[in-house]
Amino acid sequence: MTKLNILLPLYNDWRSCNYLIKKINDQLSQRKRYADILILNDASTQKTNINKKGIKNIGKIKVLTSNKNLGSQKIITLGLNFVKKEKNKINIIMDSDGEDDVLSLNNLIDICLQNSNYIAVAARVKRRENLIFRILYKSHLILTFLLTLKWISFGNYSCFYSKQISNILKNNESWLAFSSSVAKNCKLIKLDTDRQKRFFGKSKLSFYGLFNHAFRILAVFQKRVFLISSFYVFLLIIIYQLTYTSLFLGICFFILIINFLIILTKNKTLKDINNIYFKEIKSNYFFYKEFLNF
Repeated sequence: MTKLNILLPLYNDWRSCNYLIKKINDQLSQRKRYADILILNDASTQKTNINKKGIKNIGKIKVLTSNKNLGSQKIITLGLNFVKKEKNKINIIMDSDGEDDVLSLNNLIDICLQNSNYIAVAARVKRRENLIFRILYKSHLILTFLLTLKWISFGNYSCFYSKQISNILKNNESWLAFSSSVAKNCKLIKLDTDRQKRFFGKSKLSFYGLFNHAFRILAVFQKRVFLISSFYVFLLIIIYQLTYTSLFLGICFFILIINFLIILTKNKTLKDINNIYFKEIKSNYFFYKEFLNF
């Protein structure tokens, strides 16, 4: 039987995480599957709190804790670096707040078992945020497609064999955005799912967070974005010379600003990588804690 690793990035959401672990256990028990769980604790200010009662289809629960809050993309990358040496395992990444549909878990695993050279991702066909946020999110998807020719409608929720981790981590691009790195470096199979409501508390999504996330996704495709942007600017200048409509120059200026912000985003992340991964991790920047098997 193929062994399963489930990685759960978490920040101050132990209540939801405990509830999710029970839901995961219920799903696994339906198919007589068993998994280990690695909680990626992103410097939570709340005390670690794991409830083990009544959980029979989970083997080990381990916690990798950061001494500094890094954000979900960086903590996921560190988690993948941590498990990449474990061969012949299926790895699942889920957000720990309940917004990833746990009812799709077995379907993702089935897809992965049948397609070991692909990554199964949960594409979000329906979201539950307010109308303004949904409009902005859709705009982000369209802009990303126009500049990368990739429709990246999925997040962290995914399932893949250990051998795919080296592709995901290629060129350190997952530090910017996990989903974008997967879209660029791996072959995908998409499973349509709905984004669920959080189990407890309010959503941590914000307009700034969406804005920042959008540019990190584009930064993974920086060279492609530059080439496609150059083509658009060339066409817009030709149209302007024919029409003398200032709108087209404004669009050119907007495209140039996007490319400038992509450069800033990527440079900042590369600086963070140098500080976090190649230096700090060697001096106990993270500590590892393992709970008893149950």
